[in-house]
Amino acid sequence: MAAEQTAEWATIRPQIWETVVTPCDCCGQVVAKRLWKVEIGGQERRFCGPECEKLYRAYVVPKLERTQ
Repeated sequence: MAAEQTAEWATIRPQIWETVVTPCDCCGQVVAKRLWKVEIGGQERRFCGPECEKLYRAYVVPKLERTQ
């Protein structure tokens, strides 16, 4: 799959005073240290891991395509 070639782990290194919360685009779980970043439909998506990316592609993307 081409998406696997562009997917990568990214480490989150916020400053101590930052209160930014980074949720997974699929399950909503807050990602504390590492994000799974991948481009889907021309947009960068952030997940807690490859499993959530697969779930997103299987269930969310088809629903979005039907509504457009």
